[in-house]
Amino acid sequence: MKQTIASDALKLTTSKIITMVLSMLAAMLLSRFRTLEEYGTYSQLLLVINLITTVIMMGLPNSINFFLARAETKESRQKFLSIYYTLSTLLGFLTGLVLVLSTPLIVSYFSNPLIEKFIYILAIFPWTKIILSSIDHVLIVYGKPNSVMLFRVLNSIAILLTIFLVELFDLSFSYYMIMFIVLESLFAIVVYFIVYSTAGKLRFNFDLKDTRNILKFSLPLGLASVVGRLSVELDKLVIGRFFSTEDIAIYTNAAREMPVTIIASALTAVLMPRLVRLLRDKEYDDAVNIWGNSIEISFIIICFVSFGLIVFAPEVISLLYSEKYLPGVAVFRVYSLVLLLRVTYFGMILNSIGKTKFIFYSSILSLLINVILNYIFYLIFGFIGPAYASFISILLVQLLQLFATAKSIDVKFTSIFPWAKLGRLLAINTFLAVFFILVKEQIHVDYIIGSILEAILLGAIWGIVYLILIRKNIIANWKVLNQ
Repeated sequence: MKQTIASDALKLTTSKIITMVLSMLAAMLLSRFRTLEEYGTYSQLLLVINLITTVIMMGLPNSINFFLARAETKESRQKFLSIYYTLSTLLGFLTGLVLVLSTPLIVSYFSNPLIEKFIYILAIFPWTKIILSSIDHVLIVYGKPNSVMLFRVLNSIAILLTIFLVELFDLSFSYYMIMFIVLESLFAIVVYFIVYSTAGKLRFNFDLKDTRNILKFSLPLGLASVVGRLSVELDKLVIGRFFSTEDIAIYTNAAREMPVTIIASALTAVLMPRLVRLLRDKEYDDAVNIWGNSIEISFIIICFVSFGLIVFAPEVISLLYSEKYLPGVAVFRVYSLVLLLRVTYFGMILNSIGKTKFIFYSSILSLLINVILNYIFYLIFGFIGPAYASFISILLVQLLQLFATAKSIDVKFTSIFPWAKLGRLLAINTFLAVFFILVKEQIHVDYIIGSILEAILLGAIWGIVYLILIRKNIIANWKVLNQ
């Protein structure tokens, strides 16, 4: 059966949409059924685990797309995967040990003694997170997007069922955390079996030469990932330090990126191996054109959703998390705007040609800007300040990476990105957003059907009008990606 970027991306996007919808349902249930203190503690645990895991993993997941896609024999793929899972397993347990030993510091930073009750999460969850994060990359390189879909959907359904059971039997939050970590551990073990059955023979392998080559590639990306993760989570660290546990619960949900970014991540996942081969053969124009088509497809959807979330922010928060999270509306709107910067992986071409050091240096610059702006904007704007800082720092590093990409493959900056096409889409969505804000303020349908149903109705009409206006763009780009 013929595989194309478009068909693989569609399958992976479908998988991620289902997974993210289920994940959002889980967040909705936890937000509604647990107290702000419990959900805030849960958010603090995930924040710390995500940061430390990124630091210790040193960018290893990025090596899968590069080395596995370039491997030409079954034996070379087996050898790489053996080394990868040996390293990632050891580093997973090392991360857990570091977090357990750091528990007093974590409790002190957040001023939250409740964290001590969940030390087993700090010990085990990093390993499960690291192993589970690898399966998508492996199966995509082996051309099995359907398997990715099945695994992710089953994992999400299992977590959702766990929440339902906890609430059905009126169990405490501690019971949920225990059931959650047991479930994630079981799925992590399943990953080993899936990789074994897909690639064949796997064994403990710590070949020094190959390990050095993998780390030589992944370490700059790993350092960039650390910096990137710090940039992403820095605002939550600031909120966690200067505000209460309840406030970080509100900020965490308000700053949660909506599932729409999975479209860009799915396109990136299936496009990356193809770009590696095109750029290896110096087919730069083809690589830029394909990348541009994927960006336009992604932006068409993300821009519409971003503006819709901004216009109907109070209704979306009430629907997703309940009215107790409404103090985060302003933060939610800023992060809805951040979605426009998530239309693609801006370092994709630099990554594909091996210029990972520049990705690291640009990320360092972004982090420094973010650190400075986070504190300054916190002092000036208060609760919403760190959100502004995150938006500005992300935008600056993406522009810098585009300049470097254009220079690296000798393409004009005006040609490296579909600026005109995206500008037109942005103008259309801005006009429609203003129009529907005026409609919302004038007709007051919410008096009859309620504010949430009003938002859904107006959003549906908005979507139909938008689809009519840009349907030709969608068809044209989809045809290109299917060729």
